[in-house]
Amino acid sequence: MTMFNPTVGIVEGASYSDPFAVPTVDKNEDVNKEDFLLLLVEQLKNQDPLEPMDGTDFTAQLAQFSSLEQQTAMNDNLALLQDYSATLNRLSAIDMIGKEIEFDGGGAGSVTVNGDGQPIPLNFELADNAQEVVVDIYNDAGGRVATLELGYFDLGQQSFNWNGKDDDGNAFSEGSYSFAVTARDELGQLVTSTVNGSGEVRGVETDPGNGNTLLVLADGTRVGIDKVVSVNSAT
Repeated sequence: MTMFNPTVGIVEGASYSDPFAVPTVDKNEDVNKEDFLLLLVEQLKNQDPLEPMDGTDFTAQLAQFSSLEQQTAMNDNLALLQDYSATLNRLSAIDMIGKEIEFDGGGAGSVTVNGDGQPIPLNFELADNAQEVVVDIYNDAGGRVATLELGYFDLGQQSFNWNGKDDDGNAFSEGSYSFAVTARDELGQLVTSTVNGSGEVRGVETDPGNGNTLLVLADGTRVGIDKVVSVNSAT
């Protein structure tokens, strides 16, 4: 039961909050510029008149406040730039729909066998001359289905037209395949090789995890727009 105490003159059990109190900030919570300014004003109000705050200390605190405000404005500007950049990426990605792209495959390239008998280009780049280049072809389950021994290649961008057949000369069924390149020099030492994938862009998506723009290729592969190295009209 709530009791009134005439001596104290307040209602027992009632709560009271001072509208002019300085906000308390949890030790794990960041102080924003409004909190900082309120704390600074409160410090000035409660300083000892006989020993006022040193001018150097006051100037240092004002400098901290200015730095905090500039950092807040910078963070806001960076967020706007990120949104603007993401919008530009999506617009660029839409323009790629229906076009053939080449992208950094991260060590493994991807190709599509259409079963039409047309040569399939396997593109790769060598950091040095290679006495022997071997290309392994894998199906969509990751099983190796063919090994191509191509012989000598110079350094730089290279391409080999694969006929879409296995080691016994049998044509592969239509579908998506991947390939990896192993190159060695005349001493048998490995030569660094970079493999790019390719495919026709059929759609655009946004990665729900990080907001990056993804290109959806005809074979279902999803490629980040930042991995694209060239764009060409689809044949």
